[in-house]
Amino acid sequence: MSDRDDIIAAANAGTLPELFVERLRRHRTDELGKAFRATLTKLHDDGTIDVLEPARQIATSPINQHDFFTVMHVYTELIPTLDASVTDMLAAVKALSNRAGEDLASGMPNGAYRSWAEQGSRARDTLETINPEDGDDSAYIFLALQALAKTEPDAALDRAILYVGGNAGPARSAAAKAIGTFDVNDPERRAQAINALTANAASADDNSLGHILTAICEIAKAHPDAHADAAALIEANIVRAGDHAIHQLSSELMFHADELLPEIVKPITSIMHKVPIGNIGTIRNIGAAAGKLASKNRLDEALALITPLISAHEELTSLDPLGSVNYSLLQLPPDQLARTIMGWLLACDPNLGRATMALVGDHHGDAPLILDPRSAAASLDDPKRLLLAHRAIGWLFVHPVTAASLVVGLLDGAGDAAQRTIAELLFDPLLINFSGSVGDWIAEQAKAPGHPSQTILNDLVPRLEAYIEGLRAPGRIKELRPSERERLIENHRQHESMRQAYKASEKTSILASLATRQVLLYGTRSISYFKGMGGKQQSSEMKMHSFSHSIESPRLDILEPFDLDYMLRVFRAMKTAP
Repeated sequence: MSDRDDIIAAANAGTLPELFVERLRRHRTDELGKAFRATLTKLHDDGTIDVLEPARQIATSPINQHDFFTVMHVYTELIPTLDASVTDMLAAVKALSNRAGEDLASGMPNGAYRSWAEQGSRARDTLETINPEDGDDSAYIFLALQALAKTEPDAALDRAILYVGGNAGPARSAAAKAIGTFDVNDPERRAQAINALTANAASADDNSLGHILTAICEIAKAHPDAHADAAALIEANIVRAGDHAIHQLSSELMFHADELLPEIVKPITSIMHKVPIGNIGTIRNIGAAAGKLASKNRLDEALALITPLISAHEELTSLDPLGSVNYSLLQLPPDQLARTIMGWLLACDPNLGRATMALVGDHHGDAPLILDPRSAAASLDDPKRLLLAHRAIGWLFVHPVTAASLVVGLLDGAGDAAQRTIAELLFDPLLINFSGSVGDWIAEQAKAPGHPSQTILNDLVPRLEAYIEGLRAPGRIKELRPSERERLIENHRQHESMRQAYKASEKTSILASLATRQVLLYGTRSISYFKGMGGKQQSSEMKMHSFSHSIESPRLDILEPFDLDYMLRVFRAMKTAP
């Protein structure tokens, strides 16, 4: 049978979607697929079949969801070529989008509808057909206005302005959003759009207000003469912005923060600080926007965006709800990252202290994170340097080399008395607790030619050696050695703790869902067999290797755990230099 006969038979039997899957799953872009779609279009346009009818009934179709997306892709390519009424086309497009649900591809039929509406009078007919009060139809007002702007830009702007000034909330929101996408290169048309947005912002509902503010941001991105108007409008609506407006502006920041001038980002930042902590999606957008600003050498604006939020909400101190902002901050040069951490620590805010610890803890790699605070600390007086040194050790004690790098950087430019105090902090508690990692790093820095604090560091190295020798001098003290029973109990506790940790990590491991677990009783390699091309059996060999990991525990956590804990708590709580 020919394509024509197959299509007519499937349409009469109500199995046209199944035919789409059968014929086009692997032939969407080749000549066979193009010929099949051309036949579909011809049969529809001459009235032989109604290709859109199965789309309108797709909600009750027995076709599975995987095959549905193949059908939806076919319709997306067909829709711009079909001759149909607005009512029939809208019904088909809505049905396809509704069945797609929240999938990221669910908007594809809408994009096809916009292309369809760009032809003839379809955009105008769509606007006449749609109920402006119907929230479900607002997306098609937006699409129709965009389609109308392709051929009649002045008419599209006039119609959008009419909607923005109207009482229908859904249409007002859609029209404001559409204005942000219009080409307003003509100064007169641009002024007309800006004036309409400004005039109607005060009476707009929160959703419409969000679209109005994002629209003026879009205009300002492309036209420098609109910067002042955009900043003024956003500033005037800081108090009025609610959850919807905040979320829409957070999306604008997430995608375009680096394209907006600081004078516009500043009032948007004030609006972002009103976000409720439960709005996780908005908060993630804010984190992404801060990361983008930081990566574009606009660190001050990035910190102004997220720092007050972290300070106000303990839930954000892990930085996880803010998405990838921690990654963006860790990519900063050592001096800029140090400036970020110094600002958080000197704020004397416990939430920012926890965020500092979380940020440094997110650093991965064989080498520790090294900070260079010298340029940022140049303007600090000695009391600020001492306060920062104490708080850095208090919050970053579990990352000793990172803490040491920050404290060492404070030596350069400090007065003699402050240098002595900072050097003492380097020795106690950092060096005497981490004589391995911090001791090696200090010794390496002391050997670096031209290091500004070389003399002080050189004095610390022999002092640490003398301290360790003093610890070894008494030899082994029998009374302090645990008994055999105590050692067995501790070994069992550690083994059980590691076993439970392994089981917990195994549950969340992605490898558990990809690989088959095997237990090797002995040997130095593993061999797996599988069937290759042509059914021929092949083998894969994997040699066994050992791996190890070591952690340096703070010495005083064994000798004086309560004193050490109390000292670190005092350091973290400090607000003035001792």
